[in-house]
Amino acid sequence: MAREIGAFVDETGRAAALSQPCSLRIFRRDRGQWRLDRSASLNLADASGLADLRHRMAEIIAVFGECKTALAAAFQGAALHELEKAGIELWEVDGDPEALLDTILFEEEKAAQQADKSTALPFPVLENLGEGRYSLSIAEVQRSSGGLTSKQVLLPILQQGSFRELAIMCTHVPPWLEAEVNSRGWQLRTEKTGGSQFTATIEVNGK
Repeated sequence: MAREIGAFVDETGRAAALSQPCSLRIFRRDRGQWRLDRSASLNLADASGLADLRHRMAEIIAVFGECKTALAAAFQGAALHELEKAGIELWEVDGDPEALLDTILFEEEKAAQQADKSTALPFPVLENLGEGRYSLSIAEVQRSSGGLTSKQVLLPILQQGSFRELAIMCTHVPPWLEAEVNSRGWQLRTEKTGGSQFTATIEVNGK
């Protein structure tokens, strides 16, 4: 595994959202120390349209090279989708990303070791909370390269629709989920629960 991690930061070096002008900094671990290897500026706020945004993201993804990990305060919309398509693991963090590099590397190496032991990731278990309320964690699916995707896990549950409320614990809200929920006339609310963890709660109207 290449020991490189990318971080989107503002001018003060703190984690930035991709919706604001920021810089991508790629850090490489060398002889036990993290060093800045390369960087590039990114401004999606003044993109002239979706095609322009995708072009800018393609340039940024080229800077990543073999680096497959990105940190930011928030990933959103088409930018998030382009990073996911490139196979880049996304972590939403607060504060100074450089202080978290060792922690992120440890978590990713631990996840890689677990994947080596069992290439078949077990299907997440849907927990019945009673009165039509359920909860499900897809965080491990999102962090793993075990073959499962969030869509493979969630779509059959949504298609069945046999719930009044479904709380989904995740590292980021899947970019396709909001459109899927809206198309069914349901409601979706999201809440950051700490670190890189979120809860996306789907409420089915009339149940």
